[in-house]
Amino acid sequence: MEQNVILVSLFFNRDFPGLAERVRAAAEGREVVITGDRAVMETLLPRVEICMGDVPFDLYFRMPRLKWVQLWSAGADRLRNYPGLAGLPVIITSTSGIHGRQITEHLFGLLLAWSRRLPAAFQAQREHRWLKFEDDDISVLAGKTMLILGYGAIGAVAAGTALGFGMKVIGLRRNPEKGGALPGVRLESAGALCELLPLADYVVNILPATKDTAGLFGVAEFGLMKKTALYINVGRGITTNEASLVEALGTGRIAGALLDVTETEPLREDSPLWDLPNVLLTGHYGGMHPEYARMALDVALDNLGRYLRGEPLKNLVDKEAGY
Repeated sequence: MEQNVILVSLFFNRDFPGLAERVRAAAEGREVVITGDRAVMETLLPRVEICMGDVPFDLYFRMPRLKWVQLWSAGADRLRNYPGLAGLPVIITSTSGIHGRQITEHLFGLLLAWSRRLPAAFQAQREHRWLKFEDDDISVLAGKTMLILGYGAIGAVAAGTALGFGMKVIGLRRNPEKGGALPGVRLESAGALCELLPLADYVVNILPATKDTAGLFGVAEFGLMKKTALYINVGRGITTNEASLVEALGTGRIAGALLDVTETEPLREDSPLWDLPNVLLTGHYGGMHPEYARMALDVALDNLGRYLRGEPLKNLVDKEAGY
């Protein structure tokens, strides 16, 4: 029988220095193929045992020996487009755990830019104007309440940073009884969202994209927020009903929105979000890190060792739930 293959395909940082050597050293004799060429992948389908990275999901159905897929991301959003994958006898794992620091820095970068009026200051600099503010024009983070939707690995890092700023933190997760909250963080069930929204100054959405979270945040939820509150989404754009968000922003129902993700990406050219004065928008790069590929590879190789030793893998994805 022909040798089994470990197929590696990276959309970003493809075949970076050391990738091939590290995977081959850990492969225990399996052939390692690193390629972004779909035609090459097609020739390997009968022999692929393990996929790492960004191998197209539709190819999994044509890999009779496939046992395990190691994604290069924390999210498994694409599973929603391939419902048949849930029935395949294939383990899927993610790189959850390597995104917390950079997404938290991005989140607080947006938050500080808003509270310290930095976009206006930078625009004034370009126009050679010495911009003056009143005390009431500026806000501080200390004493504010942050409500984190989707309190997991990323949420825990964000919560720790918020506590460092002197903020109060409430985390929502589907199963709060599993624990994991930092000292000082109030952990509640996701079902308590409507009860807790009126308490929050900053509502931070880090929810995954699943059938249960699609359009979760809409008219009713924005209606429960303080008029002085900010809505911040660094999770997935489809969790927000964008028309409801635009209405809430345009009518002053909420103070503003800080968005790294949108319902459609890239954001449509005709979207009102581009021009609303109470929106700060970045192009879904909050998870980027100069060492991302190497951090993801560390997770993948740790799991590869576990796989070859017959041990449980880390970061298992629930194929039905989608994360």
